[in-house]
Amino acid sequence: MPSEALPPTTDEAAIKAAELEVRRLEAAKAIATITSPWWRRADPIVLAILAGVLTLFGNMTVTILNNYNVAVQEQKKASDDLALEQAKARYNLVLQAMATNDAAVARRNIHFFIDAGLLNDPDCRIRDAIDQDQPVLPSLSGVAPPLPGGLHSASEIAALYKFPGGFDGRGVTVGILELGGSVIPGDIDMYFKSLGLPPPDIASVAVDGANYQPGTDVDGEVMINVEIIGAIAPRARIRVYFAPNEGGGAAGFEHTIQQAVADGVNVLSIAWGGPEANWKDEDIARIEAALEQAAKNNMTVVAAAGDNGVTDGMTDGHRHVDFPAASEWVLAVGGTALKSDNGRIISETVWKSGDAATGGGISQKIDRPVWQSALSMPNRDDGKPGRGIPDVVASAAPELGVSLIVHGKPAVFGGTSEAVPLWAGLIALIDQAVGYSVGYLNPSLYQNIGPEHLLNAITSGNNSIGGVTGYTAGPGWSPVAGWGSPDGVKLLNWLRDHPSPPAGKQAAVAGCQPSRTTEQLVKAP
Repeated sequence: MPSEALPPTTDEAAIKAAELEVRRLEAAKAIATITSPWWRRADPIVLAILAGVLTLFGNMTVTILNNYNVAVQEQKKASDDLALEQAKARYNLVLQAMATNDAAVARRNIHFFIDAGLLNDPDCRIRDAIDQDQPVLPSLSGVAPPLPGGLHSASEIAALYKFPGGFDGRGVTVGILELGGSVIPGDIDMYFKSLGLPPPDIASVAVDGANYQPGTDVDGEVMINVEIIGAIAPRARIRVYFAPNEGGGAAGFEHTIQQAVADGVNVLSIAWGGPEANWKDEDIARIEAALEQAAKNNMTVVAAAGDNGVTDGMTDGHRHVDFPAASEWVLAVGGTALKSDNGRIISETVWKSGDAATGGGISQKIDRPVWQSALSMPNRDDGKPGRGIPDVVASAAPELGVSLIVHGKPAVFGGTSEAVPLWAGLIALIDQAVGYSVGYLNPSLYQNIGPEHLLNAITSGNNSIGGVTGYTAGPGWSPVAGWGSPDGVKLLNWLRDHPSPPAGKQAAVAGCQPSRTTEQLVKAP
C-alpha cells in the first residue's frame, strides 16, 4: 500500500511562511523602485549637490535680472535728466530771447539763437511757435560800417528804397547767371561779418561743365550779385550758375535758364548781355523760348540794360539795346544816380558819367509786347513797333556805388550790374511776404503798378553817348528810366491787394533750414 505524505510540522510551516513574506516584500520593493521618480532612486549626495547648483544658478539669475533692471532704470533716469536739463536750457534761452516788450525783437532773438546754434530746434517747433502770429521772419539787423561820403551799402540802398521790413528771403531761391568769375568764400565771410550777418546759403552750380576758379578780373561781377542779394535777403538760398561763354554764350544762357527752371528758382538775376545786333536770330529765338518757359513757371527774371548808353557799345552811330534785357519775358533794369542825405533820397536821375551810361531804347529784333501797346514810344528803324527797355531802374552810378569786398579788399562797384541784384533781392523779399513766387511782373507793371505811380519816378537825365543822341527821361514811362526806381512798401502792398498765386503750385516760402555756404562746384544734371 502506498505510503502517505506526512503533514508539515509547525516549524516547517513557519519557515515557509517567512520565505513567502520575504519574496512578497522583495517584489513590492522591485515594483516600487520601477515606478518611483529618478530623484527617489538617486543617491542622496548627488541630489544634494544638484540642489546646491540649482540654488546658486537661481540666485545668479535673480541677481542679473535685478542688475539689468537697475541699469535700465538708471539709464532712463540719466536720459530723462539730460532731456530735462536740455529743456531747461532751451527754456532759459527762450526766456532770455523774450525778455523784452517788443515782439519783433523777441522773434529776432529767437532766430538769432537758432541760427547761431545755441538753441537746438531741429524740427522747427520753436521757430514756428514764435512765428504763429506773424508767419514770416523779422529782418536780420545788418549794420554796415561807415562809408566815405556819397557811397552806400546794400543795406542802406534797400532802406532808401523802402524795401519791406520784417522779411529776409527765407524759403526763396535766387539764381544768378554768370559766364565767368567765381564765388570767393573768404570774401563772403569777411563781407557778411562786416554787416553783422551770418553768411547766406550759397552754392555754385556748373552748367555744361563750366568750372571757373578764383582770381579772374570778373570775380567782382559775381561778388556784386552775391553780396548785394545776400545783404538784402540773407536767408534766401542763392544758386550761382556758371555757364560757358563760348560762341557768344548763347548755349550758356539757354541751358542756365533751363537748369534754373528745373531747380525751382524763384528769381533769376542776369547781369550779363551784349548788343542785340551781335546776336544771331536763331540764338535769340532759343533764349527767348527758354525765358518764356521760365515765365510760365512763375520765375521772375531780371536782366541788366547795359552800361554803354544808347549805343550799347556799338560804333556804327545808331541806337542799340542790350539782349537778353530786350526780351519780352524779362524785367529789364536800367541805372540811376542816387544821392541821399540823412537816410532819405535827395535826388535820383538817369545814370550817365563819362563814357558810361545806362542802356535803354527800342529793340530792333523783339516786337513790342501787348502790355506796352498803350505807350507812346518811338518805333524801331524799320518803322515797326519794337520792345522798349528798361522797365525799371535802380542805383548804378559807380561814384555813388555800393561798397563790397572782392579778393579780400573793399571795392566800390556800380553799373546796371548793381541795379539788377537790388531788384532781385527786393523780389525775393516780396515772394516771401506774399507766400508765393510773383513771377512774370511785366503785364502788371505796365497795366497797373507803373500807371498808378507806385514807383519813384525818374524824370531827369538822358543816355546820349559817343555823339549819338539818346533818350530823355520824363513823366510816365521812358526808354531810359522805365517806370522808375523801387518803392518796396508800395509795391508789396499792391501785390498783396492783388494776389495771383500760381494755380496748383506750392508757396515759395519753405520750412526753416540751416544756413550754409557751399564752396564746391556742383555739376548740374
